[in-house]
Amino acid sequence: MTRSDPARPRGRKRAEQVAFGLVQDIVARGQHAGDKLPHEAELLAEYGVSRSSLREALRLLEVQGLVTIRPGPGSGTEVGGIDPANLASTLVLYLMMQRVNMDQLLDAWGMVEPLLADLAARNPDRARVRALMDPFATGAVRQDRAPASGLAFHEAVADLSGNPVLNLVLGAVGVLVTDQVRTGARDFRLSDATVDAHEAIADAILAGDGPGAAAAMRRHLDEVKQEIRQALPGYHRNIYLPD
Repeated sequence: MTRSDPARPRGRKRAEQVAFGLVQDIVARGQHAGDKLPHEAELLAEYGVSRSSLREALRLLEVQGLVTIRPGPGSGTEVGGIDPANLASTLVLYLMMQRVNMDQLLDAWGMVEPLLADLAARNPDRARVRALMDPFATGAVRQDRAPASGLAFHEAVADLSGNPVLNLVLGAVGVLVTDQVRTGARDFRLSDATVDAHEAIADAILAGDGPGAAAAMRRHLDEVKQEIRQALPGYHRNIYLPD
């Protein structure tokens, strides 16, 4: 393999190395969202890099939502949060380069969501299960037909799965699906069938019925796929960068 071979992994730039170091140190210090990072002078001394490399590293992390840079009075850098939407903003670029279409995106989503529903039903923290599923099972959010409401349901199921990897990755895919629909079909609203399906899935999760929750989720996503196909005239075209 030569240097010109496109399959050869490229070496990390200095700023990327610093970005990785910053994240490792955030974790090692036990910091969480909102905690302050050391001042720039301290970071420069700690990492032994130029100001331009440090600032580029911080910008890389800021784009990912992993830090927040606050200018002006009270300025400084804070630890950010873990938001699937930030991962989605990067993931969509890779999927665009791969010429992925909406059908393939939904297929991938549909393969894993039933597993999440099964895991959510088996979650031993039944108080948390009730807190997240009751609003959907009781119809408390039935009148909210915005796509974001559907995303909130799937995020709650992913949360209850207890697997942070699946939660983050599938959360990002869910954001991508919602953004594609929001951009391509601005009048799209959750159907009665979707709301009914959310109630049925929530009921199965509350009952601790893993196989039932998985089966209900599978049926639901099959229905959603057909609804989106009808709503998006460019359904089979490659996905695009949302507005």
